[in-house]
Amino acid sequence: MEKGRKAFGKDKLEETFKHLGKSLKHPVKAYLLGGGAMCFRDQKIATKDLDLVFNSQNDFNEFELALKTCGYAESALLEKAYEDMKASGIWQNKEGFRFDLFVKIVCNAISLSQGMLKRSAPLAKYGKLDIWMVSNEDIILFKGITERLDDANDIEAIIQRANIDWNIIFQECTNQSKARAWYGPLYDKLAEMEKRNIRIPILGQLLKLDNMAIVREAFEEQIRKGMSRKQARAALIGKDFTKEEIDEATGSD
Repeated sequence: MEKGRKAFGKDKLEETFKHLGKSLKHPVKAYLLGGGAMCFRDQKIATKDLDLVFNSQNDFNEFELALKTCGYAESALLEKAYEDMKASGIWQNKEGFRFDLFVKIVCNAISLSQGMLKRSAPLAKYGKLDIWMVSNEDIILFKGITERLDDANDIEAIIQRANIDWNIIFQECTNQSKARAWYGPLYDKLAEMEKRNIRIPILGQLLKLDNMAIVREAFEEQIRKGMSRKQARAALIGKDFTKEEIDEATGSD
């Protein structure tokens, strides 16, 4: 856990939700991920911030108004790891209790997909605030692509305390990798688990898809330089890529 900031347990989280729920003027639905969801699942004793994702801009706006009413202020100075998250809003009170808020997309990377919504489970309604928890599998995916301290330890804690459907993680990662491939970051984080003697059954699949993504990007770079597909493949052979890898990633003529 990060040094220098106070951590808050489940009782404090519930107290905070109740306070905010009373301050809302309209019903709001929010999805809880990260350390907050882990606390409510008894996978973690305390967390230093709450990550909430909203599926609509209106819900986000309403929640920000409630935060202002409850004495929270937007944070201006952030650690680089949190700046990189590209949160829609980061709010903190005088106690140091912090909310990291996102609208549909987390860390400028992973979208709150229909699959994630279906896998989420209701936590409770606190006045007008309806909190749902993102699934263990999706929290592992989120933590697998971010660079915050303790992410690896959190992933280990989830694996040790829950039955994980690794196919869900692999499929969601594949679905989310259309615009940008996330196989590499997820592979790196999960490879750390294997160093801790935790078997990750999708590790080989992630590595293969990551290698294919690297080959495809290198191939497309040659095409952008004006080469034909045949010339581009020829240029890649011998540059750490085999003909078989190139053919599989780009298709053969």
